[in-house]
Amino acid sequence: MSSLVVFNVYEPPVSAGDRLDRAERLAFVKDGFHWMAALFPVIWLPVKGLWLELFAFIVGVGVLAWALETLGVNNELVSMLLLIVQIVIGFEAPNIQGAAYERRGWRMAGSIAGRNREECEIRFLAGWLAEQPAGTQVPDTIPPPDGNEPMRPSPATLSWLGAAWADVKEAFARGRRLART
Repeated sequence: MSSLVVFNVYEPPVSAGDRLDRAERLAFVKDGFHWMAALFPVIWLPVKGLWLELFAFIVGVGVLAWALETLGVNNELVSMLLLIVQIVIGFEAPNIQGAAYERRGWRMAGSIAGRNREECEIRFLAGWLAEQPAGTQVPDTIPPPDGNEPMRPSPATLSWLGAAWADVKEAFARGRRLART
């Protein structure tokens, strides 16, 4: 049994340019528990560029520790409460990232589920690219001389996104051929 991962996709506020350029700027935020955020929030927050959230975390933990010490709470209980705060940060990490993107003017473009990040990106972009107005046209495939199967263009011709889109189309074409046999 394979597990699914869910990603929330955020689009930057400036959407000028070719649709492939816009697609490369999309941010995929994994939904679910983030171990690094829970174990090392003081490192994870700035690595993700969440400086305001880092400041709020440090101030919040400092105030909590000061208040509990002022009240004379046992050190073990203070440690336990701080551990609980870190676990909550681990669970809320995707929401913290999403809120930071939205505060910066990004909009949530959607959510997608798949077996891994790569599959989620391909599945999301397959639908998203079709909805976007085309700027500069990039060929998805090159028709072969014999007319059997389209050939994939060289990587120099397409960006990684175009190559991924070509792979998706190629996989669907193979699946249709296999289903017919």
